[in-house]
Amino acid sequence: MTGLGFRCLLLLLLPVLGAAPAAASDPLTLGIFAYRLDNIIEERYQPLADYLTRKIGTEVTLRVFGQDDMNRALAANQIDFFLTDPSHFLVIRSERSLTGALATLRRNGQGQATGSIGGVIITRSERDDITGLTDLAKKSIAAPEQTYLAGYQAQALELDMAGIDVRRTARMVFLGNHDRVIRAVLAGDTDAGFIRTGVYEELKNTHPDIVTKLKIINAQTLHGYPYVSSTRLYPEWPVVSLPHVDERTVRRVASALFALEPGHRAVRAAGLAGFSPPADYQSVEDLTRTLRMPPYDQLPTVTWVDVLAQYRNWVMTIAALLVLLIVNSIWLVRRKRQLTREERRLRALIASWPQPMLMIREGELVDCNRAAVDLVGYASAASLLGKSLAAFSPSRQPDGAPSLQKAEALFSRVIAGEVSQEEWLFVRSDDVRVWVAMTLAPVYEHDSETPFVLCSWHDITRRKQAEEQQRLATRVFKNAREAIFITDAHGVVMDINEAYAQITGRDPKSVIGSLPPLPVDEGSAILVAANRDGVWSGEFATRHRNGQAIVLSLTLSSVLDDRGELSHFVGIFSDITRQKETEKQLRMMAHYDALTNLPNRVLFSDRLQQSMAQARRQNYRLAVLYIDLDQFKPVNDAFGHDAGDGLLVEVARRMRTTLREEDSLARLGGDEFAAIIVNVPDAAMLDSLLSRLLAVIAEPVWVANHCVEVSASLGYTLYPGTEEIDGDQLLRQADQAMYQAKREGKNRYCGFQELKA
Repeated sequence: MTGLGFRCLLLLLLPVLGAAPAAASDPLTLGIFAYRLDNIIEERYQPLADYLTRKIGTEVTLRVFGQDDMNRALAANQIDFFLTDPSHFLVIRSERSLTGALATLRRNGQGQATGSIGGVIITRSERDDITGLTDLAKKSIAAPEQTYLAGYQAQALELDMAGIDVRRTARMVFLGNHDRVIRAVLAGDTDAGFIRTGVYEELKNTHPDIVTKLKIINAQTLHGYPYVSSTRLYPEWPVVSLPHVDERTVRRVASALFALEPGHRAVRAAGLAGFSPPADYQSVEDLTRTLRMPPYDQLPTVTWVDVLAQYRNWVMTIAALLVLLIVNSIWLVRRKRQLTREERRLRALIASWPQPMLMIREGELVDCNRAAVDLVGYASAASLLGKSLAAFSPSRQPDGAPSLQKAEALFSRVIAGEVSQEEWLFVRSDDVRVWVAMTLAPVYEHDSETPFVLCSWHDITRRKQAEEQQRLATRVFKNAREAIFITDAHGVVMDINEAYAQITGRDPKSVIGSLPPLPVDEGSAILVAANRDGVWSGEFATRHRNGQAIVLSLTLSSVLDDRGELSHFVGIFSDITRQKETEKQLRMMAHYDALTNLPNRVLFSDRLQQSMAQARRQNYRLAVLYIDLDQFKPVNDAFGHDAGDGLLVEVARRMRTTLREEDSLARLGGDEFAAIIVNVPDAAMLDSLLSRLLAVIAEPVWVANHCVEVSASLGYTLYPGTEEIDGDQLLRQADQAMYQAKREGKNRYCGFQELKA
């Protein structure tokens, strides 16, 4: 019988031999195909399982599977009923003995029930180069999987009928579920994406702004259909029972499904309208045949029954020859065993074997090959003979057992007829430790009742060192003070350390399967950058679980597999919130006045240089003011420094309010201030502003329970002038003009140009 025929026979007999009918009282398992994230599917369909449990009187357990996991669970008879994609149903039906669909689900779309699904083609709204099906040629397209009817096959057929074979003319990227497809399109990782009908409407309910970010390609006008679609429609998902479920249970489940009303909690939670009798899935079969998708992607298999019927005589002849061959092989095997018992032949074989081999009798080495001598670092085989294994071993093995006692126990089991395997630590003659995987087997001679022990060594030192490095890396990973996380190639978190939970405040169970903290503005573009450049580093603000704002410093590195393709991302981040606050305070102390919170002399000089450069570029004039308060010292002397400080704060506030938003005001020290007035169109505007400044400064101020009044002497200069000067010279000119104002009687302003005149 050929291997192909045997597999066919096994497939035919598997349902009969491997599955006993499930009793009505046994728990039932309902498998749901996860076309979106597992937690979303489980949340939606758990009420349905609870409803079936109450309705049929038997516990119904819900399990959510990917397609591969569901195939394995079906092969192991771990599922009694399942709900899956129609294309996947055809594949399962072709591999297993199914009677057909039990029911077809109906979805509730905006208050309207439908038993049909279709495919949707999406792209970003700003992509003006993609408006129709023909624009998708040679574009990158994201889809969940090839086996999704509405997530790939329906769109592929529409494009095929439009003359575009996406399997050849487009760059397809399969991401596993619809959520990842949408994220990839929004992030710009792909040009377009395939999703099933209904997903777009679910997103609009939770993220209304999605309408402005995405657009639908090849939108269909389908009267009475509640969802937007880019393709023709096909029957919705089937509910299928497995052959091992007894008929009464199947009838109870079908009756319970058909009895569901649209308003029931079980159907509302899943966004359904109930279940209807099985639909005709011929249109799905036609689609998969056209695209040559599973199960119609291969030529019909010739079974062993066909071969037997056509080549019966040849089969009988070959069978007879096989029987003779088996008999002859058995005789040869027995003959070979007799020959291997001869000690001379065995020793010659051991000596020529490249792997370390030894012969041990009564606990002592009686023979070995050169490979064994080299492994333990001795000069010749003679130096090993007569010694026990314990002579080349430390006093105790790493598990704590004495080497001598452990070796004696091994030999006792082998002499009793057992083949033993053990990892053993040796110490070479140069004190280097060597790990070996040791196999011991009994070898009998025709003239001896006590067998020899044949011992083989395989050097596993590198493997043990790698295991130790892995254990060390695991300890470092768990105990590191920086947060460390590992994601898959799509950025979904697979593992985190304890510091991750401490810094973010998030429970490890909720973190696994979600995205790590990333900058909101860049999002998944960071993953693209890390994949392209190998590493991405940066700082960004986020929030702790309790809502507190924090700043993180993140380094994200890509990890490649043996083929040089991206397999994982590894990220390390630390909380630098306090460091950022300290830096902010230092910047404030370095550039701002502690009393008035105005810029100090250093920051004022920097802004003056920038304003002068801008005035030259934009061809306008600016004025530099130097302001000194009159009668300030008497206030300090009479009411104290606290009163003087309060006066300075109030005067600074008034001047800042009087100046324009684009102007700059700074405190140079004591009661001296400076200001930059940008874009001075004429003298009238400047005179008006300076007059208002003197007026607000002269208004009474209430300090230390007293009303005090001060005035100001103000000097100004204009830039640019007849000669090019720097900022320090401008400030000195304004200072000179201010002193001229004081000499003329205070509470006035004077220009440097007037002083020159």
